[in-house]
Amino acid sequence: MPFPYHILPRDFTFDRYPRWGDVYWFDFGAARSNQDRTMAEPHLAVVINNTELTLRGTVLILPLSGAEHRKPNYTPHVIITRRECPKLDKDSIAKTDQIYCVSVQTGLPDQYFLTHLSPQIMQRIYERLLRVLNFDQIVKTRSAN
Repeated sequence: MPFPYHILPRDFTFDRYPRWGDVYWFDFGAARSNQDRTMAEPHLAVVINNTELTLRGTVLILPLSGAEHRKPNYTPHVIITRRECPKLDKDSIAKTDQIYCVSVQTGLPDQYFLTHLSPQIMQRIYERLLRVLNFDQIVKTRSAN
């Protein structure tokens, strides 16, 4: 399932608005600031915000990468197996430590849509995402007051 380079921007349509759990191809472009740990080039990405509640036009995404790039014992990476999501061409990881806000009209055309992740997969992603955002500390602080 390679990136659809054959689809030209003039042929893009935007009839389908991205939803929470949708997986799209997204071109992350060149690595920023000479960082070797940032996402670059085309990769799959999952929409993580509730697009029915937020302003239209931008969405939050997490990049997906091949599971072979998973770092041992690195908890922000969530494994998504091909068995769980047959549209993936291989086992993958969701990188909860890399959140991007992207424009729908320039980066997520209908032709880049691949699939929708199950609520069970999204639950695993959110468990890790909340840890990355240190949400458990906020809950502890609020419950102590």
